[in-house]
Amino acid sequence: MEKIIFAGGIHGVGKSTLCRDIAERIGLIHLSASELLKWKDLNTNDEKNKKVTDIPDTQDRLLKGLVAAIEQNGKYILDGHFCLFNKNGDVTPVPFDTFAGINPIALLLVTGDPNHIASMLKERDQRFYAADLLAEMQEQELIHAQMIANQLAIRLFVFNIKETNIEQLIHELNESFT
Repeated sequence: MEKIIFAGGIHGVGKSTLCRDIAERIGLIHLSASELLKWKDLNTNDEKNKKVTDIPDTQDRLLKGLVAAIEQNGKYILDGHFCLFNKNGDVTPVPFDTFAGINPIALLLVTGDPNHIASMLKERDQRFYAADLLAEMQEQELIHAQMIANQLAIRLFVFNIKETNIEQLIHELNESFT
């Protein structure tokens, strides 16, 4: 793979908006895991449903979509997840092999207030998610992101959507490409 920063965060935290902003400010191409794996095609009954029936299959689709989308010498930010809701609604880490296949140069975990995220999801998707479930998922994403960063020997940036200085983050992410 080429130079990719992987940005994860729970549904509704604002990672896509943040990734588009980062991409524009430092000249990256923004990619979405949902678009690469064609989530709308997989979830034809309800694309706003966040439960994933076959996590290994979706991750295989993601890697194939990523290979097809990237160009030599490109610089990318890919937004996705470190954990997903499985078909039973349980928080499940994305397999490490997915991240090994992406081969990111850095990881970014976007975090926020679970109560605010729950209200945003209710407004955006017309879905109720309990704030405690979102808090659990966010904590599991942090644990999994730290493990991935350690195993890949790359840097993990944790960005709280309401508290962290975006200028400092952009400066540090930009340095990741040098």
